[in-house]
Amino acid sequence: MKRILAILCAVTMAALLFAGCGGTETPATAPPTTAAENPPTELQLLVPGTLSIGTEIGYPPFEMFATDGKTPIGFDIDLGKAIAEILGLAVEHVDHDFETILPGLNIDKYDIVMSAVTITGERSQIVDFSNSYVKNWQSIVVLAGSDPIASPQDLQGKKVSYQKGTTSTKYLDDLINTTGLTCEVASFAKVLQCFDELRLGRVDAVLCDSVVTADYLYREPGVFEMTWVQSEDADAEPEMFGIAVKKGNETLLAAVNDALAQLEASGRLDEIREDWQLLGSK
Repeated sequence: MKRILAILCAVTMAALLFAGCGGTETPATAPPTTAAENPPTELQLLVPGTLSIGTEIGYPPFEMFATDGKTPIGFDIDLGKAIAEILGLAVEHVDHDFETILPGLNIDKYDIVMSAVTITGERSQIVDFSNSYVKNWQSIVVLAGSDPIASPQDLQGKKVSYQKGTTSTKYLDDLINTTGLTCEVASFAKVLQCFDELRLGRVDAVLCDSVVTADYLYREPGVFEMTWVQSEDADAEPEMFGIAVKKGNETLLAAVNDALAQLEASGRLDEIREDWQLLGSK
């Protein structure tokens, strides 16, 4: 309950800001914290003493802007700060479009990516991933009281919204290609837009991460309903989120994994999960 009002205000503000910019996303950089006095010298960083984190701000509860429209908050934001603190580094969050956020690592836009990124074989070909820290499933969300969509097959003939570049995109593409499902799709740069479209009745359903769905259901009770979650399928395997590091930066990857292990062992990681209602995603 610690942050529910703050989250609700932040998400509302984020939606208004995005609407005000006409749907055009401009990457923005949040100011870094004060640089560490004695930063580790062995880490390969773009700026010595500062951990630069690429993130797509607008994906609650993982990353969003506070009510001032400038300050990043969320689970990944807090976790990134905790990792940087263990490593003795200042932290800088760089807002970037999710669809191209991973290639940004290879052109040195930031040191790591923390943005609710699912570890996949395809993505692992272009970046290295840390150990996982969140478990997730695909899910279907509808307006409460609307016609039930109890399975992905029930999307036949419906209009479905999803965020570009996510595993929801791949899941729906694979479903269409393997089953012959026919549905109208509406893809957006932000998951916030997907839920806005559903709220306004412009789409029948949103396909998205279950951890995001759970956040919306918690913050807006009675508005949305999750009618299917992938964990119900007998042969389904969960998606696991990881921190992406530039391919070959083994020292930084090892340091991130060590920091994650320390946070898990100390209980601090669970505290951050609890702050953002994510204890069930372990």
